[in-house]
Amino acid sequence: MAYFLRVHSRKRGKYLQIDESFRNKEKKRTDHKSYKCLGYLDDLIASGIDDPISFYKDVVDKLNQEKKESRIVKISNKLVINNLGHFILKAMIDKLNVDGTITLLSYSKNFQFELSELIRQLIYSRVVNPCSKVKTAEQVFPYLYNYQNISSDQVYDGIEFIGQNYKKYIELFNYQYSKIYGRKTDTVYFDCTNYYFEIDLPKDDKQKGPSKENRSEPIIGQALLLDANQIPIGMEMYPGNESEKPYIRKLVADMKQRYKIEGKTVQVADKGLNCAANIIEALKNKDGYVFSKSVHGKNLSDAEKKWVLLDKDYVIVNDIEGKPKYKIKECIDVFTYKLDGKTYKVKEKRVVSYNYDLAKKQQAEIRKQVDKATSLSAIKSIQREDYGDSVKYVNFDGTCSMNIDKIKEDMKLAGYNLIVTSELDKPPQEIYDIYHGLWRIEESFRITKSYLDARPVYLQKKESIYGHFLICYLSLFLLRVLEFRIFDNEINVNNLVEFIRNYTITKGSDGIFINNSTDSNTLQLIRKKLGLPMLDNLHLTQKDIEKVYQIKL
Repeated sequence: MAYFLRVHSRKRGKYLQIDESFRNKEKKRTDHKSYKCLGYLDDLIASGIDDPISFYKDVVDKLNQEKKESRIVKISNKLVINNLGHFILKAMIDKLNVDGTITLLSYSKNFQFELSELIRQLIYSRVVNPCSKVKTAEQVFPYLYNYQNISSDQVYDGIEFIGQNYKKYIELFNYQYSKIYGRKTDTVYFDCTNYYFEIDLPKDDKQKGPSKENRSEPIIGQALLLDANQIPIGMEMYPGNESEKPYIRKLVADMKQRYKIEGKTVQVADKGLNCAANIIEALKNKDGYVFSKSVHGKNLSDAEKKWVLLDKDYVIVNDIEGKPKYKIKECIDVFTYKLDGKTYKVKEKRVVSYNYDLAKKQQAEIRKQVDKATSLSAIKSIQREDYGDSVKYVNFDGTCSMNIDKIKEDMKLAGYNLIVTSELDKPPQEIYDIYHGLWRIEESFRITKSYLDARPVYLQKKESIYGHFLICYLSLFLLRVLEFRIFDNEINVNNLVEFIRNYTITKGSDGIFINNSTDSNTLQLIRKKLGLPMLDNLHLTQKDIEKVYQIKL
């Protein structure tokens, strides 16, 4: 799927290698494998490479760019291959009936193209073969069956225009979706991520901040909100140097205002969003929350840690084979929060779980960090920043001694996860299940960054950048709607994208099309679900093609 530079911390020093991510079909997840071992950092510097990490980051970027370009089908006069798989995306946009409103939104501009058609083709291209805007216009648009000729200059004009008011287009798609399917907003899932830019100096919203990829380039933040059915309902971009914490409040307020939503909404987020401001704001608005809370360090009082570790009241939950998977318990108490100089007493439920497999994994990681810190402590010239994550296990008191108390505490707390919630009447298992629905939003970010290639971003103008992420968001939105509403979760997004990309046709000299797609379970499910018996035929007539392309969902 993509190449990336991995830096290992070993006893001898930092070791570099290039890894390649791929879709593990058996485990149904993204895994990675070694592509090329590069060597130790010191050896690479000695060989004449001044900054090996920066040097090989550039190598990785070139590899990824070459991989993108290799996916683009070259079109010749002798043999024309077209992608037809995007008919599913077309049918979903047709069903949402957004073209008329998009035309009205572009009424003030004298575009020499249909804005609705540009948005459609950008979405198709983002799923079929994501690449630069120039290559999209010059090579991917002509690859799409029944495309309209739109130049790269027109692409830049259009994407800048939609980026100026990107929330209106999100609102439009949401409004049309809600008319057909309704929206379930009693529970919403929220998380944030960021995207890096291939520039050195910050500009506009591209600011330096804590990058998810641990890169030093300027970044831009993205907040994403999913409804109870895991369908995206809101997205907001923000400067990379801003905290993500206020954006859950902004997005929920924006959602309620735009869609006239009344009643209680329970907000679900991880510990990065757990703060007094978000909790107090939710309660003031008569909303609820389900947030995780770290069990380590000063985040938890000694009394709470004692309760977490106490075996009493835990209920063991077994897996399908009858083996213990995790244990869980709850308590309700009054907790104190301070905000803007005021103290708030909040009655809150806390649900703690202990996962046996997670405990083993975390304990192994702690041992690894302790071994690293121990070996580094023996080196007199070692600096604090050289310890990396293992620095938490070292006392810098002049002797660089190991923090035994911290090590023991983390070993004891390994495998535990604490959830805090306003939902006092919900049983602990329901709270646990609600919180663990967050994996869908994490998966959404992975889809956006991998299959939709949302990063790195090469655009410069703020409005164009927002237009780019709007197309990525709408692509994700449509894929999720297809996954859950059309295919009833029988086809996941990964398989759906693979089908769309691989379903191509070639027109023969006799006017008959050759179906180039490979038969698969996904193809057969789509064929059966949509009532398209010809979908796996070798030969397709023009009438067959039109029937597929004009399918109604």
